Amino acid sequence: MEWLIIITPIILIIYLSFPHREGKDLSWMKGYCAHRGLHNKEMGVEENSPSAFQLAIDAGLNIEMDIRITKDGHPIVFHDGDGLRMLNIDENIERLTLEEVQLATIGNSKDHVLTLVEFLDMVSGKVGLIIEIKATSQNERVSQLCAEILDGYTGDFSICSFRPEILHWFAKNRKHFIRGQLIENILDDKRHSWMVRILQSFNGFAFHAKPNYLTVEYRHARLFSWIRIFHGFLCVWTIRDKNWIDKNKQKVDAIIFENVKI
Repeated sequence: MEWLIIITPIILIIYLSFPHREGKDLSWMKGYCAHRGLHNKEMGVEENSPSAFQLAIDAGLNIEMDIRITKDGHPIVFHDGDGLRMLNIDENIERLTLEEVQLATIGNSKDHVLTLVEFLDMVSGKVGLIIEIKATSQNERVSQLCAEILDGYTGDFSICSFRPEILHWFAKNRKHFIRGQLIENILDDKRHSWMVRILQSFNGFAFHAKPNYLTVEYRHARLFSWIRIFHGFLCVWTIRDKNWIDKNKQKVDAIIFENVKI
């Protein structure tokens, strides 16, 4: 009886935190994925730029990119919460109109920020996409807008986010979309309660988000390698070390990388 008391919560935790494919084909995600496109700042190719995306497409590499929303309700391909680093605009992206965002150039390039619609038109199914929806003050609205745009897209893609509530929205409203839970070790981040830190760091919100795969910060990945034993799908981010890739590429399903020669 004692062994049953010990093993029951362990089985329950594994069951609740395990990513289930739900019969979805994730085979297209296997291998390498260019983080924010195949960018190289030294060569003048900025992250999340049309030039970086075109280089990834030309190389036949899947693309990971980020989504935020403008003041006037346009999902755009952009990572930061504000425009200072990449656009030289010291303002929250959600307080800028699409016109204001697209008037600026990205970093030191001549490229301009793409809307999600423009990005999808550019890719047109040539490579697979890992679309990260960044947490905003309008998570449900962003999810709805992205879903409506992606409804008409025929290429391979998955949605991922750090925010379980975003994945929950898609699990409820677009069950056929592939969903990935982004996981980062935030155990030392005292901005959150200890309970949230544990749950977020170990996929404890899986019962709510219902992810089909996990995408884990690579230094944290060894804690989740067991899911592959049960045919779970494990993606890692963001690798900038060729030695790490050589040693670990057989231990994961997908590798999101940048500034590494593959």
